[in-house]
Amino acid sequence: MLFRPRPAKRMDALVRAYVELGRFSGAVLVARGDTVLFSEGYGQADQERGLPNTPATAFRIGSQTKTFTAIDVLLLQERGLLRVSDPLAAYLPGYPGGDRITLHHLLTNTSGIPDYITAEGFTRVMGTRRTRQEVIASFRDLPPLFPPGERMSYSNSGWVLLGEVIERVSRRPYGHHLRERVLAPLGMERTGLDVTHDVATGYMSVDGRFAPTPHLDDSNQDAAGALRSSVEDLHRWQRGLWHGGLLRPDSLAALTHAHVTAEDGSYGYGCLVSPDRIESSGGTIGFVSVSTRHPRDDLFVTVLSNIENGAYAEIGHGLAAIARDEPYEPPSARVFVTVDPGVFQRYLGRYAMRYMGRSSTMDVTQDGDHLVAEVHGLARTELRPMSPTRYFASMKGEVELEFAADGSHVLLNWAGHPVRAGRVSRSPGSSPW
Repeated sequence: MLFRPRPAKRMDALVRAYVELGRFSGAVLVARGDTVLFSEGYGQADQERGLPNTPATAFRIGSQTKTFTAIDVLLLQERGLLRVSDPLAAYLPGYPGGDRITLHHLLTNTSGIPDYITAEGFTRVMGTRRTRQEVIASFRDLPPLFPPGERMSYSNSGWVLLGEVIERVSRRPYGHHLRERVLAPLGMERTGLDVTHDVATGYMSVDGRFAPTPHLDDSNQDAAGALRSSVEDLHRWQRGLWHGGLLRPDSLAALTHAHVTAEDGSYGYGCLVSPDRIESSGGTIGFVSVSTRHPRDDLFVTVLSNIENGAYAEIGHGLAAIARDEPYEPPSARVFVTVDPGVFQRYLGRYAMRYMGRSSTMDVTQDGDHLVAEVHGLARTELRPMSPTRYFASMKGEVELEFAADGSHVLLNWAGHPVRAGRVSRSPGSSPW
């Protein structure tokens, strides 16, 4: 009889394979219901001090924060202090278009408000501490992308506004109210805006070597992405959400209803939803993360990484497959090749793409013998050739790019999400809009 290692040993072997390739540092947890099947930390939380990652280490969870903000809004609705159908003007008088923008529009990224994270100049101020009013001022007078409710365009701006609404309605700072109503009742002691103990430092991995990422002040993420949490706390959150009565059934249904659909799937309030999964994910400077619940077998998988280009999505898929005794692909080392720099001329220019309805651009340029890409709002990064048409980049997760031979478009596999970018100009920096 063929011996098969226990699932926990296979899960550990899978994650360690990514660690050995320099593709992961962080913590993971897999649970079915209340039972934790596997939980472990890998790599260093702080390279300089030699502090290891553990299941109790707190990582920046980026846009997973949005799901918590949505829960807080729904709790205020349960208390009769607001309604998601209310106009923004009821809470922020004088906000441009606030009489037509509802809280529901903000919760579903359908407000039409441009995303301040992708605006020109954000990377120059992201390390500076700013008040919420200063952040709001950076986008409040920008022209809307479309009328409220017309379509979806992922926007961190709406979530910052929701943080302000929570403060004005509850008369408590956003972080304090979230702790009182969500985190403390669930025993989430390693989650919050003010976590300082066992906190991971963010890195970028280049050929297995880790370099610290630029400083990002939490004030520039706020209710859109500033929370830190641990894999253990995120399991407590899921148990409280689905089996602990944190929300009323109607509120939970509203949180996970497919309110709007974009190119990449259906969106609830702060989470991706489909019949077989409910997912919160995040990518921010130095960190990427995902927490996924699979309703059909009450399976929960969370992966938190303190390297910005970590293979978090692949690891999450592999861990879920092992838990279900399904096939999965172990990782392999990427093989890079030398390409004649003359080939790069075919690919130079500006490309336009969409993710969750949000338009973005990628400028592809040549720097000596290197092909370089800069996605609007992210750091400039080298595209490393795996063939004359296929390249690899490290930016908010692992990205593989396949250029059309004539450079007319490029197909990206961005941390498991397929994205098509069409070239709109042969001159980088020339906007198509």
